[in-house]
Amino acid sequence: MVVAVVAVAVSGLAVGAAKAGADSAPTSPLRIGLLPTIATLSLLRLYDPLRLHLQDSLGRPVELYTSGSFHDYLDDVREETFDIIVTAPHFGVIAADHGYVPLFRYKLELRPLIIVPKGSDIRSASQLRGKRVLTADRLTALSVVAELWLRSDHGLVAGRDYQLVEASNHSTAIRAVALGEADAAISGRSPLAQVPPEISGRVETFECRLTVPHQFTMAHPRLGAETVEAIRRSLAAFDGTERGKAFLKAGGFLGLIPIEFSDIETARPYASVVDHPERKRP
Repeated sequence: MVVAVVAVAVSGLAVGAAKAGADSAPTSPLRIGLLPTIATLSLLRLYDPLRLHLQDSLGRPVELYTSGSFHDYLDDVREETFDIIVTAPHFGVIAADHGYVPLFRYKLELRPLIIVPKGSDIRSASQLRGKRVLTADRLTALSVVAELWLRSDHGLVAGRDYQLVEASNHSTAIRAVALGEADAAISGRSPLAQVPPEISGRVETFECRLTVPHQFTMAHPRLGAETVEAIRRSLAAFDGTERGKAFLKAGGFLGLIPIEFSDIETARPYASVVDHPERKRP
């Protein structure tokens, strides 16, 4: 049963901004829930090759959805809204605990970057003291990992030693730094690869010491074992297709590899912080 779905068609793409149940009929659309990492239209365009690949290989409609915020997306994961999710690793832990079947993750490790304007005097994390730092959202894996690194390695605590401001998505945060509207931003290599060259060319980066596995792709077991296995086979073949190659290049990804149990356990400590009061919904 569908509950309060809002779907908007944009250039042949569909975006759902609310809750959707799943019809298990084989001809019903499969709903993919995308983490709202970048501007919605850019996100939908980025993932359209994956949508088309799955639609063609599975022989049924596939729709792309996202949520209005990271908090909304986490709610959607917990409420098992989507048939397939492409989600942050720590959200993937929560999804696995709700029964979602782990399939693939991006080969690239998720390592936070500190992004600063080109020519900035900020050359190391310790120089962020007293600065205004943007993050897409404090629930993102990149922010969770970077904040832990800044605290453990440099003694810097958000709200005490530097101002941490949420910017709604990674592209907005990176753009603000490029335009000189913030001293720095917490982001990653994939979001940086997804912004226009005129923006990425105006920033510099340095790396966080800590890493976590990249985004997880998972399927809900309500689809049935046969459909889940068909999705697994389709995703395994995606890298080698023209659509897959174009998608990986556009997203700054290195390919898809199966999710291992160790990936989930590596991300598990970060899942435990999402309900901390400092990360609660505003």
